[in-house]
Amino acid sequence: MRRYVWIALMAGLSSCVSHDDLMNLNQGPAFPTAPVDIPRLEPLKIQKGDLLYIQVFSPGEGAAAPFNLLGPEGTASDEASTFKVDENGIVELPGLGPQPLAGLTLAEARDTIKNDLNTYLNDPIVHIRFLDLRFSVLGEVRSPGTITLPEERITIFQALGFAGDLTNYGDRTNILVVRERDGKRAFGNVNIQDRNVFQSPYFYLEPNDLVYVYPTKAKVATVSDQANKVLPWVSAGAVLLNLVIILSRR
Repeated sequence: MRRYVWIALMAGLSSCVSHDDLMNLNQGPAFPTAPVDIPRLEPLKIQKGDLLYIQVFSPGEGAAAPFNLLGPEGTASDEASTFKVDENGIVELPGLGPQPLAGLTLAEARDTIKNDLNTYLNDPIVHIRFLDLRFSVLGEVRSPGTITLPEERITIFQALGFAGDLTNYGDRTNILVVRERDGKRAFGNVNIQDRNVFQSPYFYLEPNDLVYVYPTKAKVATVSDQANKVLPWVSAGAVLLNLVIILSRR
């Protein structure tokens, strides 16, 4: 009888998640005691399909009006100032015509537009920013979904934080990041238990990245075998029964 009790007990414990499974940054060499330099991040570049906010200003009342789309009330608005980079990498700006912006940083795009405006305006000012910076987090997280970036760059830890962190069944050693850039798709795996994660090219996310957290084997076992849902209770009952049998024999 005792042998069967322990078999049931071990079966119930086989799908449990260990303490180490829930830890981050607990593998690899120790952190350095002195501060280390943060690698310089390359600025984001405009890509085909991006949504941009572009608005032109200049001294003199109404001087910049021909170079801005106007809203319903005859004034420039955020909605009217939204432009999409077409499949050829071009943005059609009022008063200036086609502007090839794909492949440029925001600073480079600003300078390009200003150079063209210098022909028509004195000291033109160009405001330009991304409008569609977002990423998606799916899989074993508490709040999966698509999230708008609060800034141009965030880390994998920040992204997981926005998604409510991993569930107890999220595999911290194998997080997939799918990245699309310049018409190509790249796949990277991030181990957030490894202290070397800060050197990963996928530590900082980019717009439109997809983050997928794989389930652990323990989660797979609970889903594939419905009996595992009741095994812990069966095991606990078996232990109590075994204890009663032992005590009754005294």
